[in-house]
Amino acid sequence: MANAEDLNRLTSCSLVLLGHIFLSINNSRESMNMVTPAMQLASKIPDVHVQLWASAILKDLYRLAGDTERENEAYQMHCNYSQALLKDHFQATQLPQHVLVQWTSGPPPALPPSLPPPSALSNPT
Repeated sequence: MANAEDLNRLTSCSLVLLGHIFLSINNSRESMNMVTPAMQLASKIPDVHVQLWASAILKDLYRLAGDTERENEAYQMHCNYSQALLKDHFQATQLPQHVLVQWTSGPPPALPPSLPPPSALSNPT
């Protein structure tokens, strides 16, 4: 069974995919009708990958409509989402657990001991 977040992610991804399909067949109006609610739903989860995809479609839709102000806003949103994903990726590569990604043979690499969750540190028993 899926939880509400999974269903929202699936719905927003499906809406962006439909918007992409409508854009590819030059149906800008229906594309906008799909991508706009997808973007709103993706921002509630939040799902930056779907937001990145939707912002790219919005940018193209506004360019086709000749709305340069909104096109620039969508472009800026796209850049922000892209930078957020790059930052997250970089941070993940800096974690000690990342050595497991490159481990191909031999014994598993040694990892530092896990720290207790912050809540356990602040509430001594």
